[in-house]
Amino acid sequence: MLFRQTSFNDTFHNTMKQWATDILYGDNVAFFHIFVPYNLDDKKKDLDEVRQIIRKEFPKATIVGCSATGDILGGKLNDDELVITAMIFEEASSYVNIITTYDTANTYNADTVLAYAKSLPNLKGIELLTASTYQPLEEAGAIVDALPEDVNIFGGVAVGDEDHQAYVFANDYDCSTTGSVIVFYGGPDLHILTNRMFGWKPIGYPLQVTHSEGDVVYEIDGKPAYDVYEHYLHIEKGRNFFYDALEFPMQVQVDKETKYIRHAKSVNPDGSIVMSSNVPEGSYIHLTYGDPRRIIRHTKQTGLTIREFSPQMIYIINCMGRKLFWGDKAGIEIGEISKNLKSMGFSALGEIMRSNKLTLLNNLSVVTVAMREGDARNDAVIAEEHTEQDSNMPITARLAIFINTITEELMDKNAQLSEMLYKASHDALTNLLNRGAIERNIYEINDTCDTKNWYLLMFDIDDFKQVNDTYGHAEGDMILKAVSSYLLENVCTIPNVQAGRWGGEEFMILLSNSSDDDAYKLAECICSQIKKKSASHAQITISIGVTKHHESEKVADTINRVDELLYKAKELGKNQVSCEFI
Repeated sequence: MLFRQTSFNDTFHNTMKQWATDILYGDNVAFFHIFVPYNLDDKKKDLDEVRQIIRKEFPKATIVGCSATGDILGGKLNDDELVITAMIFEEASSYVNIITTYDTANTYNADTVLAYAKSLPNLKGIELLTASTYQPLEEAGAIVDALPEDVNIFGGVAVGDEDHQAYVFANDYDCSTTGSVIVFYGGPDLHILTNRMFGWKPIGYPLQVTHSEGDVVYEIDGKPAYDVYEHYLHIEKGRNFFYDALEFPMQVQVDKETKYIRHAKSVNPDGSIVMSSNVPEGSYIHLTYGDPRRIIRHTKQTGLTIREFSPQMIYIINCMGRKLFWGDKAGIEIGEISKNLKSMGFSALGEIMRSNKLTLLNNLSVVTVAMREGDARNDAVIAEEHTEQDSNMPITARLAIFINTITEELMDKNAQLSEMLYKASHDALTNLLNRGAIERNIYEINDTCDTKNWYLLMFDIDDFKQVNDTYGHAEGDMILKAVSSYLLENVCTIPNVQAGRWGGEEFMILLSNSSDDDAYKLAECICSQIKKKSASHAQITISIGVTKHHESEKVADTINRVDELLYKAKELGKNQVSCEFI
């Protein structure tokens, strides 16, 4: 793979002529990326001229690009010029195909893209340059993740602002402010390696997103989302909120393997926060902080991995927010990654990469895409990097370590305490509340319920002793577990209903703020549904008593009465409900 790079200037036409002469690319694929500063007012004129010149010298070339900031030229960030990069594939079997979502001659959706991708031989990677919003990106990502795991997916979101719309373009098509350009890389001798770098250090307790819609987070742990920044960091809502909050982005954890970074952009009057992209409701977040030394250490480690791959070029998609975080040192990471490598890329509004079988839109990250044709060079020189932690660690980093250590210890103690409390209040065999816990709850309901309108349902398993005597206690335990499983899944999930094991084969159910009709219907339902359960040898039936607490009555009297009603059901023939008010 040959690599050439330049900017658009007065000598650009001559440069293209020289490239065409030097390369003599023949039938091999010539692939151009053009990244245009998003705030360049004459973008249309300059971009059209660049494409015309490229097309004249490379008539069969493929051209893609987007509005950007921090275009990478010679391993450094460039904010002022169009940057043009050419990749010439030397293997005849290597290919680059593109489709767009905005070509008026064709209509493509995610299913069409997936079908097309599956039809391509030796597909190695898919690049997505987009001016679309995150919602269709998520939908498309979920579909293309059906592709084999070894297909790399990567790309970036075009940059824009209130005065300059983001856009993408391909070949000779006009720019699109809503569409996407999709590039397919393939060939048996083409190799691609993707990496994603965060470098942000989580601090403090995990917090749950209890209410969110798309990129707006309304509540965290049941409180207005802004409270997190106000309470823990004393960040004010004013005009500097974006830049202050940028130093403390959120690490979002959707499940055990899925983590990504989001940063807060603004605060709404109701205390909700507009994030850089979607944050799923129910996910957990950690506040993080940016320690430059830690980030650079991570960057150096990633650089070693890339150089071991022995790429012929590396494509870097850096986050615009990360660029803002570094300020006047914004090029430090790009320079470190590009060391001894030919690099291209840009700073995007969001970085796309597939990781652990899942394509995600990332923020405040760096995605690297290393490419080569053929085998890795055995003579590649990999410089040793000093990546150990320096002894002169900043005090802020040491304080963060202290906070995290204390937090982890407290969380561990809380987990142990929660386990102890659970064991103290739950029956080990059935996982229902034990007698002590359900009895305490009955007394508490009586003390706190304004109307004292509560009910007890008490039942036991018919002929349970006979089952134990005939089939053994293992069979008896299976029956107890079957009954408790039904209660946990179907009864304990009802609002204002609690269930516990009273002792042996007896169970107690407490209803509060209910009615006579609801209590009786629940008893009938439990009786009929448990009868449908079966153990390996025995049919399960129950006898159940139902009563209502009487005004000014002692709790013990209510418990005694439901016990008597239970035994009345047994005396009447078992497998039935005995209720005092029906």
